Formats: sequence, structure tokens, C-alpha cells
Amino acid sequence: MLSKLAAPFGSRMGRVLALAIVASLVVGVACSSGSDINQEDLDAAKNLAVAQSELSSAKADLTSAQGAASAAESAAAAAASELTTTKSSLGSAQSQVTSLTTQLGTAGQAAPPVTVSVISAGQSVPAPAGSAPTGWANDESVRGGLFLVTQFDSSGPDAWSAAEHPLIYMSSEGTESSNPAADADAAYFGGFHMVDAYTHDVIGSVLFTEVEDGGVTKPVSSFPHGADVSPDGKWAYVGFGAGNNDTGGRLGYLAIVNMRTLKIDKLLRQESYFEGGMRSQRVHHVQAWNDPDGNPKVIVQWGFGANGGPHHILDPNDDNRVWKSITYDDIMPMGHPFTTPSPDGQYVYVSIGANWIRSNHSPAAGIAKFDITTGKHEVIEGVGHHPIGITHTADGRFTYVVDGHSSSVYKIDNEINEVVGSTSAGVAGPYGIALNWDETRAVLVGKGEGSHNLGGVLGLLDTVGMRQARDLHQMPIQLGGSASSVDHAILHPDPEVNQFWISNMNGWETIVVDIDTWTAVDWIPTPNGGNTHSGAFVSYNADWTGTLESDQGGPKSAEMWANVRTAVANSAAALAR
Repeated sequence: MLSKLAAPFGSRMGRVLALAIVASLVVGVACSSGSDINQEDLDAAKNLAVAQSELSSAKADLTSAQGAASAAESAAAAAASELTTTKSSLGSAQSQVTSLTTQLGTAGQAAPPVTVSVISAGQSVPAPAGSAPTGWANDESVRGGLFLVTQFDSSGPDAWSAAEHPLIYMSSEGTESSNPAADADAAYFGGFHMVDAYTHDVIGSVLFTEVEDGGVTKPVSSFPHGADVSPDGKWAYVGFGAGNNDTGGRLGYLAIVNMRTLKIDKLLRQESYFEGGMRSQRVHHVQAWNDPDGNPKVIVQWGFGANGGPHHILDPNDDNRVWKSITYDDIMPMGHPFTTPSPDGQYVYVSIGANWIRSNHSPAAGIAKFDITTGKHEVIEGVGHHPIGITHTADGRFTYVVDGHSSSVYKIDNEINEVVGSTSAGVAGPYGIALNWDETRAVLVGKGEGSHNLGGVLGLLDTVGMRQARDLHQMPIQLGGSASSVDHAILHPDPEVNQFWISNMNGWETIVVDIDTWTAVDWIPTPNGGNTHSGAFVSYNADWTGTLESDQGGPKSAEMWANVRTAVANSAAALAR
């Protein structure tokens, strides 16, 4: 009977249930028949006991299976949660990678992503009060009105490869609204970018769109003019204005950037007393050099127009503190903020001028030959109305100065500190000036200073005859491309390349000029569509030791000065034959 009952069940549980049913029937029969128990009843009881045992075991198995199922469900839930967390982390990591890729750019690309550094809330470290020169501040920074706004941690991974780009060109870059491709809705920016000096590929750039000063976030509202690199290539310096143009709340700032990581190290602000009140100027130019003892110096030149200043000489080896300030107490009146050091590093030549001098009928402006050691200066008179670009011969004997108002160029004999020659620049409103390798020609950059500020040509000076050069049938030299308000010419450090690179303040390209033919041969687009107003060539070794080779003031490295002197000597020997 048991086998018939269990037949429909194909499992252990089926047999257990069958036994239970039989046992129940046997018990019922036994109870109904009283005490007459036979062998069949005993067998049924025995089967009942077996069925109860198997039932208990089955229940235990069921409980165990349910527990295992519950544990599996919990493990699955935990795995799902971990997967969700991992996906979230992966998404965040991918977002960071995308952001960093956008920021740092990729070496070797023609137009790499941009490194955008925004000085944002939560990073500020308040500067000392100013009246008490402690920490970064000192007596000279307080006297010259230069203040530390924020100190940052600029350490980090390499942002680009010095080994792959042993010679770079860097230039300031800011929003250029006249660029047809400009995005009118994009945030106003200022900063600098870098280009491989041989391949002309853009390496990367650093941009600023806002600053935080005293707990107030201010948008960048004026593009940078000056940018340069310390003599050892470690630090970049770029200035810009930030604040509200409409309310007059704009202030001038200088960012000091780690060239290896492209991360900002310091943010400085300029504000000082001038003619009855406080004035904050913007950085106009920056130049760097080594003093007579071989110590690096960087001069930051503030202001616009014919009443610039103050200027600050920083010491890159002393946390970029102010080594010496040049203020109106030192040189008065201080003119256009374009200064250059002498080849021996002993003197800084500073423009003397003012708005009333620029509009005067007589050429009453001058140059102050400022001794960086003694702080004393001698005035060299008679350099026009509005002296701007200044450069020197490699032997230190002569200095050339352009007058942006009367479109003239002057030659100073530095032994007697007097003007010994002058002539027309051949271009309207010349701004920058640069000498070729043998110093027989000077390029005069026709910006249109003081008139239309839309010049896009170069003049060419015969420095031996002190007159316009006769190298080309037609002058001036046309630059083409987006050339407009061009302002500086920077000599490429490689004599075999033999080029000038021209900055372009109202355009969106750096223009390359071949010195052999005096023609424009390349137009390197700025990576962010902005304009430029400076330039510096910097060489690097694979271990990141670097050298500033040249900037808008002329050659700066010992090797480049030596190459110039060799070219001058060879040219003189050729003329003597």
C-alpha cells in the first residue's frame, strides 16, 4: 500500500508524506479497534516512526535551503550595491580624466586641449596686512604696493614633456573679440600658451577666468599683455585685470605659475599711492635676466599709456619676493612700462614720460639708466615724446629706443649716455624693436601706437647708416594673416632657423618672419582663439633644468649673447675685406 501511495511522488518529500498518511490511517484503525494489536499494526507504527524521522530531516533540509537562499539574496544585493558604487566611482574617475585631459592638453597635437586654471573659492590663504612686512611681504613689496593675495600648492605631475619639447615659445593670450570664431557667450579669459619652437605645435596653455580676492570672486575682465619666464625656466609670470569695468572696480593681478606642472603658485595684486589717491595698475610687460653675479631677476612692469609704474624686481630664488621696487619716489615721471636690462645685468633702462610730455611740441621724454645695485639712475634726454621699445647691442655699447608718438628711432651711446643718432622708423606708431644676429638690422614693429593701433607691418632699420634699410624693393614688410596691432619681435634662439616671431595684440596668430627673405612664412593660430602681446623662447633639458633664451627685450642667455657677438665679429670682418 505504501508503494502505491508514494508512486505519484518522485521525491523524498513525497515518500515522507505517504508514510505520514499511512501512519495516520494505522493509528486511526488501532484506536478504533481497542486493544487488539496485531503485527500489521506494529509494522504501521514502525513505518510511522520512520516517516516522522524523515519528515524532521526534510524540514531541516528545507530550513537550510531557505537560509542558503536568503544568504544568496543578501550576497546578490551586496554585489549589486558594490557594482553601483563601482560604476559611480568609475564615472567620477572618468569625469576627472576628461577634465584633466581638457586641462592639460597633449604634447604633439596641433591644437591640444587647454589647461584651464581657475582660482576658486576655498583655496585662499589671506596675505599679510601689508603694514607689517611679515611672511612673503617685505619692506620693498610694501613700499612698491605689491601684495600676496593667495599662496597655492603648485606641486604635481608633469603637465608636458620637456624631453619631447626642448625649445618652446610662450606668449600671453587673452580673449580676442574681433576673432570671427570667438564665442560671445564664453567667459572672458587671460593667461598664456606654449608652442614647440621647431614643429610649431601647441603644447598647452594656462587660462584664468576669475580670481578670488578677500572672499570676493571677480571675473577676469582684461586680457594680459606681459608674460615671461624666469631665467631658469621654473616660473611663468602673467598679468591681467579682474573686476567690474562698469563700476571701476577692476584691479591688476600677477599670476606666478609652475612651468613644470602648469599650476598656479601665487596670485599677487598691485595697488599703490599715485597723485593723491590709491591706484591699481595692470601688468604691461615682464622681462627676466641674470644680474652681474649670476642671480636671476624678473622685472614686472605695471601701467599703461605714458604714466606707467611702479615696477617690481622679483627674486625667483627667494620665493619670488620683491627684491627691489622702482617707484615714483625713485624715477619721476615714469613713462610707458617697457624696461630692459643691459647685457651685463647691471642696469635697467626705464622710460621717462607723461601724457603732457607725449603731447608736447618738443621731444622732451627720456630714459632712466637705473643701477640695480645702488638704486641711483642717470637720465638720458632727447628720445622723443613717448619712448617704448628698448634694446641693446651685445657689447653693451649702444641702446636703441623707439618713439611711438613721432614714429622715430633713437640711438644712445652708453659710454657717454647721450643720443648720437635718430631717424624715421618707417612705420606708423612703432612699438617693439629687435636686432638681427649681426646687429646690422633692427626690426621696428609697426603697431600704430598713438593713432589707430591697427598696424600689421614691420619697418627695417640699417643700424650702421642709421637710416631705413634698402634690403627690399618695397617697404614696409607686410605680415598678412590676422596681423593687427602687432607689437613685439622675438629672435628665435637657433641661428640656423633665423627667424623673428611677432606677437599680435589684435589678431589671433603668432606670425613667423624669415630673416633671410624678410617675409612672413607661418601664422601659428593661438590655441584658444585669443590675442598675444609678448613672447619668450625657453630651452629645457630632460631633467627640467631650463634657460630663458630670449624675450621681447632681446637675447638673455649667455649662449645666445655669445652667438650674437660671433655673428657681429664675422660681419665686421667681412665688411673689412
